[in-house]
Amino acid sequence: MGKVALILFFLISCVSLKAQQSDVFVSYSEDFNKFFNAALVSDNDSLKIVNVEKAALVLEQALKEKEAFEYKFEDLKNVSVLFSPDNKIKVMTFGIAMISGGFKYYGFVMYYRGKTVTVTRLSEGNKDRKNIEKADMQADNWYGAVYYDICQFGDAKHTVYALCGWDGADIFINRKVLEQVEIGVYGELRFGGKFKTETSQDDSRVIFSYTEKAAMSLKFDKKLGIIIADHLNALPQYKGNPRFYGPDMTFDGYYYSDGSWHYEADIDVKMKRQDQKTKKTQEGVKRNPWDL
Repeated sequence: MGKVALILFFLISCVSLKAQQSDVFVSYSEDFNKFFNAALVSDNDSLKIVNVEKAALVLEQALKEKEAFEYKFEDLKNVSVLFSPDNKIKVMTFGIAMISGGFKYYGFVMYYRGKTVTVTRLSEGNKDRKNIEKADMQADNWYGAVYYDICQFGDAKHTVYALCGWDGADIFINRKVLEQVEIGVYGELRFGGKFKTETSQDDSRVIFSYTEKAAMSLKFDKKLGIIIADHLNALPQYKGNPRFYGPDMTFDGYYYSDGSWHYEADIDVKMKRQDQKTKKTQEGVKRNPWDL
């Protein structure tokens, strides 16, 4: 067999293998969607949990397949799939609304330890526990949310990942959560960082509670390299009651430095972006070898 024929045979084999692998994941996705849709239309919480647990088991099995880390699972419309910027962590989360109120959340994290991929299932802990903002959590007592944004901080020696998530809480309020996750020295997942916030100097995460009638923005600003959050406020007579809190048209920032998260109040986002642009332009001018 000539070289050209061998190359063609190899390429055809790779395409065929990839197509077969894709078919396997499509099959898993179909089974997941079947059980999840059954959970959505179930008329009692017990049946909802039975069906969504079946869906979670299907997904867990799928994630053990070869090439599962790279597969995007785009057919799972009710699952958030996030890849870290360094492509070392993949986070998949989803939730189901309970008839009795609130949500139940499920999640999986895939991450590299050397060349080996570890799959860890996340189990939701008790959100009613006291001082949950200060608790260090692991995979078996996870806060529970649907994560929609992931960003990376630190360096090669100590990398941490910030997660922005949504929690439907109850019929009166929604929550957003700013969470840190890192891989421990023994390969375990650790949720919780060192956050300095508006009201505390030693929180492990930031939880924003606000009226379900409002929409709150919490996201990573790539240009500034910080997390930007709508500042929540309420009229004086409603202070302390999250049912009456909502964005007040100002913004706060959270930036990572020296192993901790620092709070910056009342950020002028447009001005900061302009300052950043000006700074980069000036640095570019300084580096110009013709600028004698």
